[in-house]
Amino acid sequence: MYSSNINKVIFINFCQRFHLYVHAVALLLLARGLTLVQISLIESIMIFTIFLMEAPTGVLADRVGRKWSIFCSTFLLMSAEFLFIFARDFNWYIVIALLTGTGFAFASGAIEALVYDSLPEEGREDAMKREMGRLGFYAQIAFVIAPIIGGLIIGEARQQDFIPAIALTVAALLLGVIVCLTLREPASHTSEKKPGSVELFRDGVSLLRHHKRLRRLAMLVVLTAPFTGAIVTTLGPPYLVQNEVSPFAVGVALSVGSLLAAFTQRYAYKFESSLGQARAIAVLILLPGVLYWLFAAVVGPFATFFVIILIYGFNDMKGPLFSAYQNALIESKNRATVLSLISMFTSLFLALGLPIYAALAEQSLELTFVVMGAVILIAALFLRVHRLPLSTPPPAPPQSIGEG
Repeated sequence: MYSSNINKVIFINFCQRFHLYVHAVALLLLARGLTLVQISLIESIMIFTIFLMEAPTGVLADRVGRKWSIFCSTFLLMSAEFLFIFARDFNWYIVIALLTGTGFAFASGAIEALVYDSLPEEGREDAMKREMGRLGFYAQIAFVIAPIIGGLIIGEARQQDFIPAIALTVAALLLGVIVCLTLREPASHTSEKKPGSVELFRDGVSLLRHHKRLRRLAMLVVLTAPFTGAIVTTLGPPYLVQNEVSPFAVGVALSVGSLLAAFTQRYAYKFESSLGQARAIAVLILLPGVLYWLFAAVVGPFATFFVIILIYGFNDMKGPLFSAYQNALIESKNRATVLSLISMFTSLFLALGLPIYAALAEQSLELTFVVMGAVILIAALFLRVHRLPLSTPPPAPPQSIGEG
């Protein structure tokens, strides 16, 4: 049952990532009359919605179940894509952003929580690194396949050419919705007495406040976020086109980069075991910042095409490792709540940063990438990532308020 459940989650996540026009969505919106600032505003609204909805959806996942949270996530994402076919007015894109943000919020804590609780108790942390690596692998495979198919459908990126690509994206999400109904709640979750919503939220906040190791991990996740989504949808494609890369080749870059990311995430745990935990994490956190500086420095179609592949391939390699570290420090009863709280702060950081980067991009895309890289490197140095004490045994989590 454990293996089957995790395989279904991986398939659902694949469907959520099988987005046939994500590599060219900025080109579509520009063709529909939007500016880069408006496009980034839509993305900021989506991310701010994730921020607002993270805590309530995390509590719901712990109270009602991870299965129904993943179902709601997939259904809302499908509904948003369906509306995208007909949307022309800026206000409709705001509605789509609200639906999409809520959909992502439902998934953020629930998917990790269901995977972790579906694993046997013995050797869970190491197993989580492998399973989250598999989850990331197949998510990236979706990004490999979808832009190639989407690129062939979209062609020269005329507005009417996007409609079949959007419709096929809706169909993939519908398939994911159906598979959601076959998921099973892990026994460790269904057998527990469910705490109240206020208690779940309070205990989650208390854990993040008092657990030094978990708090530091969360701060690293938030403050060194590489803004990969913004590069894929908003900033990367215009920069590539500016450097004479064709719209089809923009999709190819995402596909090749995603194929590289599939393997970097799948085998991140081997990179960690060969280099050592602290050194591996330091490299994986600092690398996106260095790559953004390199992206700003290179010019021409071949150089920018090559560097953005590296950005897509290595930006999120640390994800499976951090997922294992965090989950090992959280109890099952409020796992989705705590994970959602961490995602909530990440979403706030992204929502505040995106308009700033978009405003910079209106003046200079090169300057934008320099600033993005600098933020990552400064945050990593401020948090002394090179001294990250991941190898030491974690302290016991604090008791719930009212316990003892």
